[in-house]
Amino acid sequence: MNHGRLDPKDLFGWQANASPDRLTTPLIRRDGQLRPCDWDTAMNAIVQRSRELLDSHGPSAIGFYTSGQLFLEEYYTQAVIAHGAIGTNHVDGNTRLCTATAAEALKESFGCDGQPGSYTDVDHADVIALFGHNVAETQTVLWARMLDRLAGDTPPAIVCVDPRLTPVARQATVHLAPLPGTNVALMNGLLHEIIEHGWVDREYIDAHTVGFDELRNRVAEFPPQRAAEICGVDADDIRCAARLLGTAERLLSTVLQGFYQSHQATAAAVQVNNIHLVRGMLGKPGCGILQMNGQPTAENTRECGADGDLPGFRNWSNDEHVADLARVWNIEPQQIPHYAPPTHAMQMFRYAEEGTLRMLWVTATNPAVSLPELSRIRDILAQTRLFLVVEDIFMTETAELADVVLPAAAWARKQERSPMPTAPCTSPKRPSSHQGSRVATWTFFSTMRGAWTFATRTAGR
Repeated sequence: MNHGRLDPKDLFGWQANASPDRLTTPLIRRDGQLRPCDWDTAMNAIVQRSRELLDSHGPSAIGFYTSGQLFLEEYYTQAVIAHGAIGTNHVDGNTRLCTATAAEALKESFGCDGQPGSYTDVDHADVIALFGHNVAETQTVLWARMLDRLAGDTPPAIVCVDPRLTPVARQATVHLAPLPGTNVALMNGLLHEIIEHGWVDREYIDAHTVGFDELRNRVAEFPPQRAAEICGVDADDIRCAARLLGTAERLLSTVLQGFYQSHQATAAAVQVNNIHLVRGMLGKPGCGILQMNGQPTAENTRECGADGDLPGFRNWSNDEHVADLARVWNIEPQQIPHYAPPTHAMQMFRYAEEGTLRMLWVTATNPAVSLPELSRIRDILAQTRLFLVVEDIFMTETAELADVVLPAAAWARKQERSPMPTAPCTSPKRPSSHQGSRVATWTFFSTMRGAWTFATRTAGR
């Protein structure tokens, strides 16, 4: 996948693995202070408190807040425990604050939060369009792959949508720099041109889409001149970009924070999907969409059900999906919470503030620093009625507020898997076998499942 290259984070990641500041032993709060303890003491404290809450308050008293920094086995084990064993709907990740737009746009367009593209499409596309994606600085290895194409015999055209003059913009065939907050108007203008000139695949549209007439009527209101006035770009540049997108034989599009962290984010990302749908540019080499993610395994959080959705992109509102997952887990369908949408992160903290959520397990993220309204979030985490478990490799600001701190193993001491855009899974080799007293995340949850002794269809409690 990397073609033998490393990006700056990979080059220096070993420093975190070997840092003297790493957590090395479990900690438990006693008399207001975090003190070292053994694993049995730490895990027994978690089991005891969680059992008390399940008996007195029910599953909704417990929540899980994770990140985009783990591996497949860890996310999936957490999903099994949270959704299947405990039965709580309070599961989410910090990916909610960075790439929730990617998930929602994919669901809205395709009914499923899965990437309809691959990094290998870079090698075959004749047009690569980057929407709010400064790949040269955010995914340097992927950018190097694109530069390989640009330096080759058949370089692709590059369409860059970014208000800044980034390294990608400097290499672009067409650079569109819209005013902040006008991405939807720009996308409407591009789609207007594509549809107006007949650069659409009617056979594909009729066979695989719905709502084309509504889309056509909507974007008809945005001819290039009007879009240009709204966005502050040249109308001829919109026409030129639309011609490249509309006449490409193999089109690859990527989207990232420039669209996700902007006005009408999901609508703008959906319009990128719509370009591919009206052109039939999916499912063929060089034809795909990459609604990118900001963290190493943010997509895996969603694939495995650790962000509130159910594993395998199953839909909580589809009874057949819930029944299928119950069959896989050997439990009754009613044990899996599907009475309402999964609880998003900020709502979980609101429940903790109100006192209905009494235990929160935070994994590999630092909400005491990263969430909005920091003073409020820190007050919530510091509540004596909230039992806070933090699992991390460092003593973070969130860990300092915890009742139990669990020292986690970092990637270099784990050999687990991560689904990737170029292959079903990758399994990094473990360069160090020394664990000390640190434990992989899935081991924590597996241990907890055994301690909780939850019921299945074939075994009692």
